[in-house]
This record gives sequence, C-alpha cells and structure tokens, in this order.
Amino acid sequence: MVIKSIDYDIDRLLYLHQIHKRDRERIKFLGKFLRSYEEELIKSAVMFMYKFPELREILNEEIVEDLKNELKTYLDKIFSGNYDAGFLYYLTNLGEKFFELGFSPHHIIVLTDFIRNYLNSKIFEIIKEKESLKDAEEIDRLRAALRSLNKIIDLSLDVLISHYLDTEVKSLLSLGPIARTLIIVAKKFSWILDTAILIGLIILAGFIVFLFGKDVYHIFHGDITHGIIAALGDLLILWTILELLNSEIKFMLGGEFAVSSFVSVALAATIREALIASLEHNKPLEFKLSLGFIILILGIVYGIVKWYEIKTKNRSFS
Repeated sequence: MVIKSIDYDIDRLLYLHQIHKRDRERIKFLGKFLRSYEEELIKSAVMFMYKFPELREILNEEIVEDLKNELKTYLDKIFSGNYDAGFLYYLTNLGEKFFELGFSPHHIIVLTDFIRNYLNSKIFEIIKEKESLKDAEEIDRLRAALRSLNKIIDLSLDVLISHYLDTEVKSLLSLGPIARTLIIVAKKFSWILDTAILIGLIILAGFIVFLFGKDVYHIFHGDITHGIIAALGDLLILWTILELLNSEIKFMLGGEFAVSSFVSVALAATIREALIASLEHNKPLEFKLSLGFIILILGIVYGIVKWYEIKTKNRSFS
C-alpha cells in the first residue's frame, strides 16, 4: 500500500516537472560524459560546505565520509535515468538524513545549486569541445540533455525540501502537547523580549538626543569647553546606540547579532566620562587613570571581537 502511494506521487512529480521518457534518455546520455567528474565534484561540494561556520562544527570525519557516499549515490541515481518509487523513497530518506545531521533548507538549496552549477559548467566545456570539432548533432543532444538534467535536479530539490519540512513538523508533533506549548510560549516570550529591547533602545536614543540638545545649549549659555566635550560624547554614544539598534533589527529579522555593538556602547560611554572628567580638576588622579585603564581594556576587547566577526564573515563568503 505504501509503495502504491509513493508511485503515485513520483508520477505526479514527473508530470509537474515535465520530465518525460526522452528526458531520462538524455540524462543517461549525459552520464557518459559526466561520471568521470563525480569524485572531483563530491570533493569540491564537501569542501564548499565548510564555508558555513555552523556546519564546520558538525562535519567530523565520519559525517563527511557519510555525506560523500550519499552524494555519490545521489549522482548515480540521477544519471541512471530510472526515476521510480525507489528514487523517490531514496530522496525522502536523504531529506530526513539532512535534518538529522543538522543541515537547514538553506544548506540543502546551496549544496544543490553547487552541484547544478558544477555539472552545467562541465557540460558547457564539453559543448565547446564539440563546437571545435563542428559536431552539430552531438551539440544539440548535449544542450537538450542540459535542460533535462536541470529538470530532474529541480525535482530532487523539491522532494528534499518538502520532506525535510515534513520531518521537522513531525519532530515537533512528537514532543507532545506540553512540550509544543512550552516551545511556542518560549518563542513568543523571546519575541516580546526582543521587542522590549528594541523599544528600550529607541527610548534611550531619544534621551541621548535630549542630552545632546542640553549640552549644545550649555555651549551658548555656559561653559563652552565643557559643553563641546559633553556634546561630542553624546554624539559618540548616539552613534553606538544606532549601531546597536541596527544590530537588534537584523537579529530580529533572522541575522546574526553583533556582540561588538554592546562593547562599543560601553566604550563610548566610558570615553564620554573620561572626556568630561578631564575638564574637572576636582577629580582625583586615580579616578582618571582608572578610566584610562578601562578604555584600554574595552578597546582591546572591542578589537578582538570585531576581528573575530570580520574573520568569520570573510570565511563565510570566501
């Protein structure tokens, strides 16, 4: 009964992705040219996945070897041209395995695109060689096969993502009503806290603007030097709060939170205090030296955190 259900689904998928018998023959024809590149492709694909910092933590030697075997099986099944219930069953198991390994749908899509682009580039190279030999018939077959290959890759990606999401939902449902309720409440509470932080930063920025206006007023109606130094400190704090506000917005939209923003706020506040203290002669020397030491430590911490964030970002895009 299960096999019949799967068979019905694969027929429907083949129909929706417009994969016909001639497409199967074309992809099998491509296999004669591309199978020799399988080992190079698999090695390059695995190395490409190391660009994701979150995957580097889980890609140990055993998982990497397992991933290589799965990619080899995937390519073999693609080039076999045999897209039946067994092929669909394999794809659903692969989607479940990606979930268990800790891959996200984003990782699956990027990996599939890498495989697609690699194979397409090799086909273009083969077509270029055939053009030099003026083999028009072979060139037409390769171009038609290229379109067919992209169809079956789209189908496999469709199944992988769909089953991944199904597995994710099933894992949530298996937790039971109490656990599911706790997760939902925790997510909502987390959103409320993020919103409270965002509102707090907006209010704090408003107070800093007010403080800046007050210090500017002192420039024209009081101590000019003190007013200028204080106003400069206010602008420095306002700039760092703006950076912190932008970081919080990016975090709420699904991005990574920049820890350096917190350090920069503390650094700016301490620098402002040091600037004001430098004008107050009644402040003891020990207090001023302690502020200088704190600024030094915060500067070092900020430099280290910022360097790590830039390094991680560059490693992700290199």
